[in-house]
Formats: sequence, structure tokens, C-alpha cells
Amino acid sequence: MKSCFATLLAGALALSLITTGSPAYSQEKETVTLPQQAVDYILDLQSDDYQVRQKATQELPKFGEQVVPPLLKVTQGDSLEAAVRAILVIEQVYILGKANSVGPAEDALEKLTKAKNPSVAIRAEEAIDRHADIREKRAVREIKKMGGTVKLWTPEDIARTAPGGSVEPGQVRYVALGSKWTGGEDGLRFIKRVRKFPVLYLIKGHPIPDVAMEDLMRALPATQFQTRDSDAMLGITHMTGIRDQGGCLVGEVSDGLAAQKAGIRSGDFILKFDDKPVENFDALVKLIGGKSAGDVVQVELLRDGMIKKLPVTLSSWLDR
Repeated sequence: MKSCFATLLAGALALSLITTGSPAYSQEKETVTLPQQAVDYILDLQSDDYQVRQKATQELPKFGEQVVPPLLKVTQGDSLEAAVRAILVIEQVYILGKANSVGPAEDALEKLTKAKNPSVAIRAEEAIDRHADIREKRAVREIKKMGGTVKLWTPEDIARTAPGGSVEPGQVRYVALGSKWTGGEDGLRFIKRVRKFPVLYLIKGHPIPDVAMEDLMRALPATQFQTRDSDAMLGITHMTGIRDQGGCLVGEVSDGLAAQKAGIRSGDFILKFDDKPVENFDALVKLIGGKSAGDVVQVELLRDGMIKKLPVTLSSWLDR
């Protein structure tokens, strides 16, 4: 049986000598010489000797990302134990967190969740679930590196909005993608790795094609996708159900953004934006979409029975 296993592995080892990094990590082909000891350990995953199999499982993670391609091939073989051990090794490569190893290991585990063998797919899913927090934090970092905006819940945000205890500090509140997005379609996989967040904002000028966006929507059924006609933002939410027509009742005012800097408060009732009447929150969003970040506009509002006019310098979705 081991000879058959060696034959199966030979092709994978040949392919692994030339590895092509995913666009997120490398743009070049890199020649890799897999050490003979690593080859031997991979073959030992199907040894008749338990101690030999166990040692191979423990030692292989030290070789990092170079063993990931042949281990993926191992998961396609007839031995479920060898496949499970291969997944465990890939998981350990991921946990070790070496700079060039985390990405390939994470991508490999995700690929295995779609394996034809249900037992392999389930074990890959379990490996991913065991490290959901690490996976999400890494995804957030990658999204930011690629020019996306990620807003996390803070204790203050939760106290103000009181969403029923369904979120915790540090969880993703929203993601915004605009013209600064450099991740292309491939980078969208990191957004899919964020477990759950309420809203994804698509800012005018983003480079993502419709087909890729439709795929992202299918992957995130619980997330609302909202478009914005410019990168300008005011930095408020609105209260619904109270005078929702003929104005906009301010809900939360985000710290450090345009509204808060201008002195707009929760409970203010916005009547006009840039001398144009505000019918409701959606109308306000449309008016903001006609401006650019950095523009100064006048906001007319009602507070404690008094009309106030405040100059507001609009913030940007893309600078957070």
C-alpha cells in the first residue's frame, strides 16, 4: 500500500518543486527544493508503524509552506488516516504563524472544505473553526492592507446602539470598499472569512466586477450590501419610526467623523443639507453622495426647539 502511496505522492512532489504563490503573497514563480527528510516524513504518514506515523505528523510542520502542496495531494489518497494527518500538519503550519506559511496553509484548509471526500471536508472545516478568531483577525489585517476599510465594534458603540448583546467589542461592524481597493477579486476571499458583520459598503469607484460581487453576496447572506455614490460621509445613523418623513432624526454620532467634529448630536433633527431639504435618511444619503470628502457644507437642524446651522467638513469612507 505504501508503494502506491509513494506513486501518488511523486506527482505532487514534482509539482511542489515549482510553486506559484497566490496573488496575495507573490507574483513570481519560486523554485523550492523539498528536503529529503520532508519527503520521507510525508511517506511515513502511511507507515505501518504508529510511532513512525506520529513522529512524521509532529515533525512535518517545521518545514512550513513547502510541504503544503504535497500534503494536499495526500488528502486525495485512499488512506483516511493519512489524509487526517495531512490536515493536522497543515493546521499546525497555520498555527506556527511563520510569515510565508500562514497564507498558503489557510488557503489549503479552505480548499479542503470543498474536498470530494466528505470526511476530509469535515475535518478541514473543524480545523478552520478551531482557529476562527485568528482567522478573522488575519482577514481584517489583509483587508486593510489591500485598501479596504474595516470598522470594529467598540464598547462605546455597543453602549450607544444597544444591539441586544449580540455583538462583542472587536467584532467587525462594517467593511467599506472603494477606489483604494487593490485586492482585486482574489482579495475578496478575506472578506468571506469574516464570520458575520451587518453591512458592506460599496463606494463609487470600486474596481470589483459585478460577477465577483454577486459571488460575494452569496457567500455573505446575512450581510447587507449598500452602495454610496461618493467617498464622502457624515458619520451618523438615524432613528427610524419617528418623523421618518420630512427630515432625519440623528441616531448614533460616530466619534472622530464629520458630524461629531461639527457638533451634531444624537437626537438632532436634520432639516437641510447644503441648503437642500432633507426628506428622510435615504434622501440625506443621496445628497451626501453628490459631494466629495473634504467638502464643507451647511447642515440645518432642529435641536430643543431651536434651529441651528452648522458648517460640516465631510469625512471619507476610505481614510478610516
